[in-house]
Amino acid sequence: MPASVQLVSGTGTTRTARGYRLTRWPWVFLGGSVVTYVIPGATGDLTYYGLDNSTYEVLRLGCYRDIVITPETEDYENYCDGVKMTETIITAFTSTLTVTDDVVDLYFLRRFLRQSAGNYNYSPAFNIESLKVGDVVSDWIPVLWEHHYAQKASAADEYLGIVAFEAQLMLGDITGNYTEGYSSELTIRIRYSNTYSGYLGLMRHDDVLVV
Repeated sequence: MPASVQLVSGTGTTRTARGYRLTRWPWVFLGGSVVTYVIPGATGDLTYYGLDNSTYEVLRLGCYRDIVITPETEDYENYCDGVKMTETIITAFTSTLTVTDDVVDLYFLRRFLRQSAGNYNYSPAFNIESLKVGDVVSDWIPVLWEHHYAQKASAADEYLGIVAFEAQLMLGDITGNYTEGYSSELTIRIRYSNTYSGYLGLMRHDDVLVV
């Protein structure tokens, strides 16, 4: 792919849930396909990653002040010259988001509940949609956390981005009340990607020279 500073690109669709309000807090993008960018550099080519919506659409969530991506680890025993040592390896990463207005969008809810496309239907003529919840469908997709920010002396578009190459979504209990509406906890579980030889890719684009 040609060099670009945008992390979400393509000729397809990036969909935001209905009723969402714009905010300066970080975005969360779900789906699409991972795209690799290469920029020639003086010290060697720089490779970074984004999402492409040309083949598979991207869903966009927002307004998350606190995003936590937690590593899961496992201890194992290793020996060196007859001395036993306990070492630790990463086995996965997880992140949990509270989805609120987005949970009433059945198109989004289909992905959160890992349902097949055939379980969702809508009628634009009558403004109604339906979702049937059937068996769990295993679906591993890329996820991007993208936080744009500004510096006082610069008008450049600056951001910090984190791409999870292979993640699985699982929605928890759906709750509702008359003051807060409907909400649920969305767990994102990230496994190791053999294709990209890692769990995550971190990118930073800044107007300040990064050295």
